[in-house]
Amino acid sequence: MALKKGFNLMRRKKIAVLITLTATLNLFADLTLPTIFTDHMVLQRDQPVPVWGTAPPGSTITVMFADQQKTIATDSDGKWRTELAPMSANAKPQTLTILSSADQTIKIRDVLIGDVWLCSGQSNMAYKMRDEENGAAAIAAASNPLIRLYKTPPAFSKTPAPKINSAWTRCTPETLPDFSAVGYYFGKKMQKELHVPIGLLLSAWGGTRIEPWTPPGGFKGFDSLAAIRKTINDFPARFGADRKKRKQERQHPCVIYNAMIHAHIPFAIKGVIWYQGEANRKDGMLYVDKTAALLKGWRSLWGCDFPFYFVQIAPYQYGNDDAYILPAFWEAQASIVKKIPKTGMAVISDTATLDNIHPPDKRAPGIRLALLALDNTYGRHIVSTGPTFKKLGKPLLGGSTLKIIFSSSKGLTTRDGNPPDCFEIAGADGTFKPAQAEIKGNAVFVSSDEISKPVAVRFAWNKVATPNLINSAGLPCPAFRARLIDP
Repeated sequence: MALKKGFNLMRRKKIAVLITLTATLNLFADLTLPTIFTDHMVLQRDQPVPVWGTAPPGSTITVMFADQQKTIATDSDGKWRTELAPMSANAKPQTLTILSSADQTIKIRDVLIGDVWLCSGQSNMAYKMRDEENGAAAIAAASNPLIRLYKTPPAFSKTPAPKINSAWTRCTPETLPDFSAVGYYFGKKMQKELHVPIGLLLSAWGGTRIEPWTPPGGFKGFDSLAAIRKTINDFPARFGADRKKRKQERQHPCVIYNAMIHAHIPFAIKGVIWYQGEANRKDGMLYVDKTAALLKGWRSLWGCDFPFYFVQIAPYQYGNDDAYILPAFWEAQASIVKKIPKTGMAVISDTATLDNIHPPDKRAPGIRLALLALDNTYGRHIVSTGPTFKKLGKPLLGGSTLKIIFSSSKGLTTRDGNPPDCFEIAGADGTFKPAQAEIKGNAVFVSSDEISKPVAVRFAWNKVATPNLINSAGLPCPAFRARLIDP
């Protein structure tokens, strides 16, 4: 009996090996394209457009689009890649045709040329239009053939996945309800302003940290992330049907990149919008290095120093979290803009819902991300941020009043008509007290009867702070803290 069991085991192993070998031999038997290439897609304008795939080794591949024709041979592994030369925006549907010398043809129809934006992050980016506070009306009016949608299914993988099971669709009342509300409002604003087709490539998953979105190479060169780098290949064992433990698995470094980003690279994109951080809110300034690692990895693999615009997470109660953990994280997010080129931050403290980690108003972050892109990427020279701390002036009125000077402060005012709130000042002992604030020009003057000689100020320094300070564009001021260098 034992001998028979051993024979059957060997037989099963041989069959498994044969199946694997057959699959390997057939892997490149057909002409294939990446799963990001489907009908209704948008190709990126004004930059080279990679087109790649597989076919039998030794095949000749011809790629035809518009007035271009590119011919290339597959390598010994059956892989091929070429590039279409930069093209101007074009809203007329065209067909991308790929031919192989093995008499195989792929036709991708209804292809537009415009701008493609990757929309990524966690639950507030994944938040669906059907759940947005004005979603019903927006969905009903959503028929726009010049906006195209691609939704990447949530997944994680120990190794880079070659395929993603999804497809491009036109934006319609039927396709929009389960798509990202932030992404849609961003794309709608961009299409309206730029008058070109917009492709929204959504890859977001609720509850995820930034580490699993980061490719392995991104962590290199950051001493602060050395411990993370050492764990990349130490992937935990699979936990079968235990959903709680599998949820923990998806937080492992690189695994969501492997399953939800890798297969999209090097598809040409204009830039990235990002809404993530709730799951990393206790990182403090370490989040700056983690974001730098994410961008280093993505930009290197795409071969493009694309812009990256993100949403500062909203005020929220966060259970028993210390009141100052979230402001410290906001400070880190603001530091990203100062330390990493081609980044920008949209602030939404005025649209927060303190009892809901998912503010149902997703139009505000979508529009504000679009303002950042229009200003900084497309050179529209518009106001794209709220008033932002610039510097402290010397104490006035015998040293009892601090002058706070802001940038992007034209029309400095408050959204409720009341004096500016959420300001605190401290003396040399570091004890902060609530401050009275008054707007004069592009500055705010703060003082307190309890502090005779203030040397430090902080603004909106509490996890539930929803300050009223805005500029003439109606954009809010982010939290900050500062201290006089020479009081």
